[in-house]
Amino acid sequence: MFEQLTGGYVMAGYHEVMYSESTKVVVNKKLKENEEGSNNILWRISSTLFSHLRYDVDLTPLAELSHLHDENNIKIGKYKSMTAHEKLMEELRCINLAPKM
Repeated sequence: MFEQLTGGYVMAGYHEVMYSESTKVVVNKKLKENEEGSNNILWRISSTLFSHLRYDVDLTPLAELSHLHDENNIKIGKYKSMTAHEKLMEELRCINLAPKM
């Protein structure tokens, strides 16, 4: 919703943590080094902030940020006026989780 409010200045992103074979190789190497006296730290924290605005909040790109807006995308309708509920339904439709009506 920040992307919508900022007219594309703050882009939405996706968060995915993956543990691949190459990650496993590095972890095993660091564990072996620790057995031999190294002090490798093998944990990390990954934090994502999730929030949602009240359903009736207007998500029209903020005029106060118009100097930052992606004007081309606004002109083609990517950041049209909509409520938080409408944006939520748009996102849920994109991932096939919207309620069937």
